[in-house]
Amino acid sequence: MSRVVMISSDCHAGGLPEHYKPYMEKEFHAAADQWWLEYAREMMKRMGTFFDQEATEEFNARSGDQGAGRMDPNAAKQAYEASDQELWDFLCDPDSMIAPRRGEYLPDVRLQELEDDGIAGELIFPQMAPFGAGLMQYRHDISPAQSLAGNQSYNRWLADLCNKNPGRHAGVAVINVDDIDVSVKEVREAHKMGLFGGVLLPTSTGTHPFYHDYRRYEPLWSVCEELNMPIHTHSGWSPDYGDVSAATPMYISEVDMWAQRPFKALLWSGVFERHPGLKMVFTETGCGWILETLRVLDFKIDNPIFAHFTTNLSLTPREYFERQCFIGASFLPRHEIGLRYDIGTHKLMWGSDYPHMEGTWPNTMNKLRETFHDVAEGEIRDMLGLNAIDVFGFDRAAMEEAAARIGPEIGDIQQQPEAA
Repeated sequence: MSRVVMISSDCHAGGLPEHYKPYMEKEFHAAADQWWLEYAREMMKRMGTFFDQEATEEFNARSGDQGAGRMDPNAAKQAYEASDQELWDFLCDPDSMIAPRRGEYLPDVRLQELEDDGIAGELIFPQMAPFGAGLMQYRHDISPAQSLAGNQSYNRWLADLCNKNPGRHAGVAVINVDDIDVSVKEVREAHKMGLFGGVLLPTSTGTHPFYHDYRRYEPLWSVCEELNMPIHTHSGWSPDYGDVSAATPMYISEVDMWAQRPFKALLWSGVFERHPGLKMVFTETGCGWILETLRVLDFKIDNPIFAHFTTNLSLTPREYFERQCFIGASFLPRHEIGLRYDIGTHKLMWGSDYPHMEGTWPNTMNKLRETFHDVAEGEIRDMLGLNAIDVFGFDRAAMEEAAARIGPEIGDIQQQPEAA
């Protein structure tokens, strides 16, 4: 029996600040440098509020110390209190306490760590990009021109990273929605560069109308459908909850919700109706929410007083989801695998969330056993890789060839996990 093809639908990559400069016009370099300093100070200030220190130390023991300082409150405090020059040196030094892990930007290291985890292919979302890529901009004054320059530099850098190992990495392009004609050009450029993972839809549209304004965004939906570029939402952005003690728990509790909202916007504005070939993927937003969302939407449209909501829709919300939507089920925990028949096993695509602490790396095999030990073989194969091949267009033969070298046997997964 062939080994299991594993494709992670959720991984992240990002370079050191200096890595992006060859891909960015020089007029933006100074502003980008200043943004990195402000962003780093903000993140270092918050670092002690995100993760339990004991859990952080345990993760570092498993994954190695490189880059571990970013999750160490003491190192974060030192970086926050550093001078601008000292902080810049920290940011640009690959051996510094707050540097990213090398697998985030070195293609050979990355591929080895993925293969050690049994992963043949991956979807790559941004770790961080110059000027924030819409992921965390609310405390920084970013002009549309700066945002565009940052996105372009990240996409160009990402394309080069992916092309070091052709076919193994499906990069997801970042765009903004300040000017939709420009957004369309960026999607075409990303497709031309080989970023076949699709397009990351900004969770926030800023001062612009949200995605239920069909006329404004129609060119974007059309080009993504034309080029078979799936559109993604991914948890991460939120409004600014401030600096009170409950800010981080509020963020963690609600961050998924903001990335789930675009489904309703595209549904009610007729995007799914008018663009039946458009694919939409919700990543690291959980799984169970879609069932309750569909239940509520069905309840609304079944109420005669809201019958006019569906005047221009030929399908029900559930039918549009079935036809066009998928879930990037990051680390797919045990409590959600029981929902697979209600959601549809063909809708779920497992992801490791490499290299994030909350993901499965570098302990993926045991995490897979926790979730899949009593799941049927065909379902395991679909959710771990075959669904992603169909959605994103990975070369199946190439994925099977890689899996034959590094993929797990089905029996490696269908067994009880090791005791904690």
